[in-house]
Amino acid sequence: MNDPSQRADADLQGMPVAADPENYRAREPLEVLVSRFADAVRRGAQPSIDDYARRYAEWADKIRELFPLIQTLEHWKTDKEMECLRRSVPDEFPVRQLGSYRLVRELGRGGMGIVFEAVHENTGQRVAVKLLPWRFATGMAQWEEQVQREARTIAGLRHANIVRVHSFGTHEGYCYYVMDLIAGVSLDWIIRRLRESADLVYVEEIRRAGRVELGAATKPDRADQRSSGLRRNSWNDFANIALQVALALAHAHEAGVLHNDVKPANLLLDGAGNVIVTDFGIGRRTAVDAEAAEEHQVGTLRYMAPERLLGGGDARSDVYSLGVTLYELVTQTPAFADDDRRQLMELILKSQFEPPRQLAPDVPRPLETIILNAMLADPHHRYPSAAAMASDLLRFTSGLPVAARRPGLLDRATRWISRRP
Repeated sequence: MNDPSQRADADLQGMPVAADPENYRAREPLEVLVSRFADAVRRGAQPSIDDYARRYAEWADKIRELFPLIQTLEHWKTDKEMECLRRSVPDEFPVRQLGSYRLVRELGRGGMGIVFEAVHENTGQRVAVKLLPWRFATGMAQWEEQVQREARTIAGLRHANIVRVHSFGTHEGYCYYVMDLIAGVSLDWIIRRLRESADLVYVEEIRRAGRVELGAATKPDRADQRSSGLRRNSWNDFANIALQVALALAHAHEAGVLHNDVKPANLLLDGAGNVIVTDFGIGRRTAVDAEAAEEHQVGTLRYMAPERLLGGGDARSDVYSLGVTLYELVTQTPAFADDDRRQLMELILKSQFEPPRQLAPDVPRPLETIILNAMLADPHHRYPSAAAMASDLLRFTSGLPVAARRPGLLDRATRWISRRP
């Protein structure tokens, strides 16, 4: 079965397809491959162009030339459709009740929605409710079904380091989901405290801030001064934070769920040192969703993998984003920083960042090696999975040699840039 059109007509069990509804057999083999690839992208899948090129070697050159354009076009079409659905959520959301939950106050908002503290009207349980930033109109049932399907999948994730999603609902066209209310501070709060003034962020300070849901922490008293906390050189603690995130991502990836927006703001830390990964991408389709709110655009882009900026990405893209997050945690400096969006994207695509030890010379070399391997521009040279990165982080925290080799400059950028279609 050398004809790609014949090979494409076999299902996963190897049985022939009885019908030919798309008239594939009457079309050119390359046209069949293009249709199959475009259909997969349209369904929200992330087919690998490299896999297509390897599988259909006789068409490899054409595949590498055409498929990136097709992928970009299909993503653009989908995002334009989503723009038609997206309507601005008012500054003062008029609804005070969503399903069985009474909204108490707004906790925060961003490009992908608004989070409220809420109380169940019967049980009194305090929860967080996230309102997605669009409103479905009549005739948009397919999008509502997609969001519900994604919410059910994420609600099925059960892991100690993943925020638990309890339910999903709609109200007058708005979509929302209910999750645990976490008494913790975001990792960007920790980074900001270490960067601005604190040689040590005390455990009690973290607990106090968490109790007021990201409120400003007060100055610790003398009892706090004797307690432990996070210092600027708490290398093992930093690695343990990343380890918990990597284990959570590995669990999600095994279930077929990508996060797509790993960054400090989406990682919550409590006073016991537990990390909770929040904001898995319900309704989030591509990197273009970072443009939902321009004030959050650059802040999200700086954590995106190069392939995501080009419309692709897979589980290794989450690994990259975790590497960028760990970089910022150990150096208290963003890996990529530029107020201009295009310039920022160029820095990411060319992998132009200072190695951690150039900013903080006392960063242990093995920890720097983990970060650099997670941040390799070419996903094929990166850690192959979140589980692999977790393994090295565990080895580091246990005082064992890490498995990854220290990458050179060519590994970091040039090879992947030169082979991009």
